[in-house]
Amino acid sequence: QKQNNKPLRFSHFARRCAPKNKNKLPFGDNNAVYFTPVKRDRAPIIARIFRPLLRDIFVFKVVNSILIHLGIDSDFETLQLYFGEWLRSLPADAIKANMSGNWRPMVRWLHDMILNAYQKNRQDAQEVDDAALEKVVKLESLLRFCSEIEDLPKAFLIAVICIDAVSTASLQIEEKTYGKITQMDSIRPWELLLRRLRVCLLVSLRLSGDVDSGGFNPLTVSSVSKPGTFSTYAWIAKDELTLSHENQVLMAMETAYLSSSEAFYPSTVDGDTIAHKKAILQSCSNSARGSLRDPSGLTSDSLSPPLLFYLKDHGRCTNRLAAHRALILVGLWGQAPDNMLLLRRCVESLQILHENPNQFGLATLLEIWQSRIRPVFQSLMFGFGIADELSEEVFSPLIEDKVWLSEYTIHARTILGMILECSSGNLSQYISDEDTFSNKSEMWPPLRECPILSALASKLRPIKSSSIMLHHIVAFTFEMTHDIDSIASAVPSFNMLFSVGSLFSEMPPIPKESIEQRRLIDQAIVDRAKKSSSNPVIDNFDCIKDVDLVGKAFGLDPKYTRTRYLVEIIRLGKDASINDLLGGSSTALMKPLFIEELVKILCARLDGIISSLKRTKQYRGVVSRLDAETSTWMKEQAERFTSQDDDYTPVSLITTHSLILRLRSMTENDTFSDQINSLCLISEMLLKAVREQEQQRVMDI
Repeated sequence: QKQNNKPLRFSHFARRCAPKNKNKLPFGDNNAVYFTPVKRDRAPIIARIFRPLLRDIFVFKVVNSILIHLGIDSDFETLQLYFGEWLRSLPADAIKANMSGNWRPMVRWLHDMILNAYQKNRQDAQEVDDAALEKVVKLESLLRFCSEIEDLPKAFLIAVICIDAVSTASLQIEEKTYGKITQMDSIRPWELLLRRLRVCLLVSLRLSGDVDSGGFNPLTVSSVSKPGTFSTYAWIAKDELTLSHENQVLMAMETAYLSSSEAFYPSTVDGDTIAHKKAILQSCSNSARGSLRDPSGLTSDSLSPPLLFYLKDHGRCTNRLAAHRALILVGLWGQAPDNMLLLRRCVESLQILHENPNQFGLATLLEIWQSRIRPVFQSLMFGFGIADELSEEVFSPLIEDKVWLSEYTIHARTILGMILECSSGNLSQYISDEDTFSNKSEMWPPLRECPILSALASKLRPIKSSSIMLHHIVAFTFEMTHDIDSIASAVPSFNMLFSVGSLFSEMPPIPKESIEQRRLIDQAIVDRAKKSSSNPVIDNFDCIKDVDLVGKAFGLDPKYTRTRYLVEIIRLGKDASINDLLGGSSTALMKPLFIEELVKILCARLDGIISSLKRTKQYRGVVSRLDAETSTWMKEQAERFTSQDDDYTPVSLITTHSLILRLRSMTENDTFSDQINSLCLISEMLLKAVREQEQQRVMDI
């Protein structure tokens, strides 16, 4: 900072002076001259008064001479305030010059001020009593001042100068008072401040200064010490995400550091060792660190540990850390919505909250739904004119992208499902599930409630089960069908959904078993059958659990969805994959519907096989001997079925015959038994003819 060396006009000086309140004047001195309470106006005067301390040790007494003439040399609290303001205005290099060597005017001035207070106490204990002397010896006013300085490196430099002055002065006073005032007690608050400044510098450098999402709170020792200002969980979560976005990896790291014997607290004496200081400096280096969007990955480099290494007690708060990771990731996704990996990782973090339900977990789910997911769904259903939060230019091309839209709807429905399950449970017993804030750890900042998550939890409103269920149904059916018109027809209250307050409003009951609802369920079952048909063995109905839930909401019997699912798997020609499931689930099916649908499929299969055999001369005689009436009926059924089904899959005669035999065992003394028996006769004749022909061909060879 450039110094002003021009002479100071007395009128300019006088305008900056102001008498102090007489009730607050020290020692009854009514002639003391103070400076204006406006910091900006008094700064030039203070800079001139303390300027001699920038030169050498022989002129520092000039400062005391001026203060004596002003009558404020015994107001030690004000002197510390003025001195602190002056130091804060100096460039760092000027302060560094007083950190070592024998020529340290700043340290000497503070040292003499402390001894002056001791002399005043010895001369007149009423003028400076013992309690006041102790405060001056510890430089408590400067201590508070340093703890509130936003420029952390400068605060650290000032604290070093102050602790040196306190150390030398208190040592002399300790000898004179025979241990009543000790050097150890006097420097302890400054040692604590320096260690806490070390933590603040580590956090600030590790996070590149991004320590407050709102941007309203400067990072100081004082502000970090106050509960409700900063979230250490947010710091650690942000730092974790520069290493990896994979939750399993990060949770393993949290567990490892929690039990690590190498981890230490920089806010304690452990952080004073040379090895630990080197580790902290390495952690502050930007060279090997990733970013939120491009994590570096976890390495075995023990010299560059993350924040969690120094604040390891937070490793037990996995839910809070996961909540913050989810909030950060969804914020990043909001800035780059085409990057669906960010949203996928966000949902994985939310899954941790879902597995351990609590109030702030539900609040986090709701915040992400309301602020990020809901507006997209609202625009998807009703157009961009309604959701003002979204840019049509950004999201319109994405919604047109089928791959993007499919993944988005899966994640949106998953989040709704988690909200549904968490809101239907009892959360009170989970408020502090894994955290114990009354621990005796020396870690600073200590474990305490998170202001961000507490604020979200305080905004929680009762969620209406009818509403969340309806939103979930619509999200699910859209995921399966992408048919908005059909959904609107099946859900009369469709237009009331996806608004800001829709989850908190009662919704009218859904009409049961309408044609549109059944059609939506059928479409969903077709989709699930296609996705699961690639599995070699299907031995349960887990893949249609959510279809069952939506079907129940529509008033459909779960037997219907299971029946339709097995029919679809068979229609796709995957009979072998459900052999065991079909054998053990007959009681879970609507048997008449199942048999009726399978008869159609079998007719289509046999008709296709017959048509294929007719093209071969050797089989024409067999085909001509088939029962004419049954063949005609079967052909009519086949034509009706294949005309309605473009995805019909032909299968082998052996597979078809096996299915007929299984179906015949289910239809004894049933209305369909005659039809099944007729189909069985046809398949047996065809199978016999094919086998005989194959045997003849082998003999000819």
